[in-house]
Amino acid sequence: MALLSSGETGSIIDRLMALPHPKEGVRSANEWDRAVASRFETHLARQMRSRIDSAGDRQNAT
Repeated sequence: MALLSSGETGSIIDRLMALPHPKEGVRSANEWDRAVASRFETHLARQMRSRIDSAGDRQNAT
């Protein structure tokens, strides 16, 4: 549920699926596109980890 709950502009899953995929593969993407995609993936991974950890904390509290 934490991964599907609405957040800033949509669920984490929706935002992951919306990531652009280069047509020619990762090697052909320019450095800027790779850097932006990497930062966004890192941000989403941290959000997922935070939600998973907070859900685990709530379960441990009950």
